[in-house]
Amino acid sequence: MGVLKTLGCASLITFLAVTAAKPEEDLLRRVTDCVGRLSAQIEHHWLLSDLPTEQIETQRAHLEDLLDALVTPDSATRVLSNRIDAKFAHASLLTQAAFSSDDRRAQWAEKRAEQELLQCGGLLLEPARETPASIALGHVPAIESVNHEAWHASK
Repeated sequence: MGVLKTLGCASLITFLAVTAAKPEEDLLRRVTDCVGRLSAQIEHHWLLSDLPTEQIETQRAHLEDLLDALVTPDSATRVLSNRIDAKFAHASLLTQAAFSSDDRRAQWAEKRAEQELLQCGGLLLEPARETPASIALGHVPAIESVNHEAWHASK
């Protein structure tokens, strides 16, 4: 009976360890895909339009920081490969959206690319934006107030 309990406990611990590792792999895959997709989106903006890329570049930079924290030496090659695959997949969608002679296919590709980028945006927290009304009323954002107080304290 002691051997069965030991085997049961060992299999339970193994199951829990494998289950606990899965969310990290899912997160790593999602972040990797998003960094690749945002890279393709930036290049698309550079090549085909005058749309600003500052917000997209900021999102990609934050996701790259997150990716650097998640990547291990053992997974670095696989992550780079997945990132390149995601970049090419997104570039393909953007190419179809921009150049397809089939309007239905172009609309589908554009909608799909937007959906992918929306999922990527969900990985990051965004700061609250100041509304024009609060700026007009003279409301100073909290971070500026803290910075201003710190500057006065240093004098």
